[in-house]
Amino acid sequence: MIASIVGHYLLEIGQITREQLHDLLKEQHKVRVKLGLIAVSEGLMTQEEAERVNRLQAIMDMRFGDIAVEERYLTEEQVEQLLKKQGNAYLSFAQALENQQIIKMEQLEQLALDFQQDRHYTDEDMETLKSGDIDRILRFYMPKGSERYEMIASTAVKTLMRLVDEDIWVKEIHLTDSWKSGKGSFQQVTGSNGFSCGLVGERDALAPIACIFGQEHFMAVDEDALDAVGELVNCINGLVATNMSETGLSTGDLELCPPYFSLEIGQAEAKELLVISMEILRQNVDFLISLGGEIKII
Repeated sequence: MIASIVGHYLLEIGQITREQLHDLLKEQHKVRVKLGLIAVSEGLMTQEEAERVNRLQAIMDMRFGDIAVEERYLTEEQVEQLLKKQGNAYLSFAQALENQQIIKMEQLEQLALDFQQDRHYTDEDMETLKSGDIDRILRFYMPKGSERYEMIASTAVKTLMRLVDEDIWVKEIHLTDSWKSGKGSFQQVTGSNGFSCGLVGERDALAPIACIFGQEHFMAVDEDALDAVGELVNCINGLVATNMSETGLSTGDLELCPPYFSLEIGQAEAKELLVISMEILRQNVDFLISLGGEIKII
């Protein structure tokens, strides 16, 4: 998720094109993050020092960390700590940027500072985003007073990332009592800890999601496509119910009602809705959550 956040900022300020962003998001899942890049990101080495060690690697049969220790740029303890960060999503995206010779780590860190200032984020906020931890990032975006939605929101986003698009961009999360949209699928889960969820989008925004999850080609969002989206919502809600049970919440009376959908929503309403606005497969969609009552289609 952090790759999409950083990538869309770079797109916004004109550092990359949309096609480059698409390629970078694909590549970042394949790259092996180099130790030198991590050292530069941690401020332990300069870009020039990392490149010097890389040049030495080309003529010496030694690992980057061993050379860096020998040249006294790093200690063995620092190398060990840096190795633990090779799976970080932010660093993987940074490595993809370097591999494609678009932006080097030092420049990216400066752009990250610009991003921080533009968004008025604290150092702690940036540490949360760069952590790559989905729960921490979602909690950061959740509005005040929405803590009770966290588990469902987390389950929904993680499931969508696993089953549909691992590079989801969560743009905004907010509370409201109504939401305008064109088409969508919903499901109510009744019981003492009941809830309702829905996935909505304008025009044919849900078509790529239906194609991926339904394993069928949909040119447009029709009843069959929305049926596939409804099955996805049903899958998410089933996992939510399981997670509720594992955290000690009463689920004995929970019942997943049949999904329902509409090709002309106009407006979705509930006593309170948490709206997670996202970009999935390059389409703008919203995931709606209501605690308690059904989400009504007007």
